[in-house]
Amino acid sequence: MGAPLRSSARRLGALLLGALLLAAALYLGVGQGPGPADLVSMVGDWLSGGTADEVDQYIVVDIRLPRLMVAMFGGASLAIAGVVMQASFRNPLASPDLVGTSAGAAFGGVIAIVLGLAGAAVIATPLASLVGASLVTWLVFVLAGSYGRISVAGLLLAGVALNTLVGALTAFAVTFTFANYTASSNVLFWLMGGLEGRTWEHAAITSIGFLVFAACIAPRARDLDLLTLRDDSAHSLGIDAPFVRRLLLWFACGLTATTVSNTGGIAFVGLVVPHLARLIVGPAHRSLLPIAAVMGALLLVFSDLLCRLAPSDVSLPLGVVTAVLGAPYFLFLLARHRRGEEL
Repeated sequence: MGAPLRSSARRLGALLLGALLLAAALYLGVGQGPGPADLVSMVGDWLSGGTADEVDQYIVVDIRLPRLMVAMFGGASLAIAGVVMQASFRNPLASPDLVGTSAGAAFGGVIAIVLGLAGAAVIATPLASLVGASLVTWLVFVLAGSYGRISVAGLLLAGVALNTLVGALTAFAVTFTFANYTASSNVLFWLMGGLEGRTWEHAAITSIGFLVFAACIAPRARDLDLLTLRDDSAHSLGIDAPFVRRLLLWFACGLTATTVSNTGGIAFVGLVVPHLARLIVGPAHRSLLPIAAVMGALLLVFSDLLCRLAPSDVSLPLGVVTAVLGAPYFLFLLARHRRGEEL
């Protein structure tokens, strides 16, 4: 009994610590202007329709809070999508970045921007991103022959190939905006990742996407545990592995699309965070999913804070920061894999 109790206490402690760090990062993200009491009073005045300093209220409520909400829910979404993909593909290097899901979501979003649909309706870009992410993920499955027997090498090779192809198509789509400087700069900045100009509409789309798809994934934590086994072993334990895998991957596509459509290209969150979470709570997905969500939110909020702390004459894209933070760990994983160590 002692070991399970200690394990449960460790998981609960890690979750509470992560939540506290996330709360601290969110507070720092609001800015150094208002103190805690002023901030609570300002938000209370906004919710109740009262009067507060209009400039401070606009900066905090209409600029910083939506940006932080997109970062928090977007980071949590990418982390959970990474957990699902690594379990579904039975490969620790799988993530929305590597199997083409993020590239497909970006391509769909760029098409919506190029065609002018993004300006017509806020929901247009997320829907186009969802279509792009789902289509690319489906093509990865078809090309790798994964509806029958999974070939992990085939899945990753198909993902890399489609990443390259979709990236080229995205670059080709961008050329249609060169005559329009504003549209071209918006597309290029969006592809590099960033949270500037996020509104409550973007925050609502990201948060609703997280709540809906994460709620669909959470009850299937045991299925994720079983997907890490061979398909015949999973079937003997009571699940239809190919069907469950496809279903969970569509949920992961939804998480990725609703995030990428509002943040642009964000690298390595879905790859690195699941590994860090496993180091803390182990491989059981019942504990792994909430810890990964908190850590993903913390990573993206912290990365956005680093972007805002850069000198005013330097434009530091969010995707660059996450890539700089995540790439060294990815190289570390590859080095361990080459030595034959378990990831």
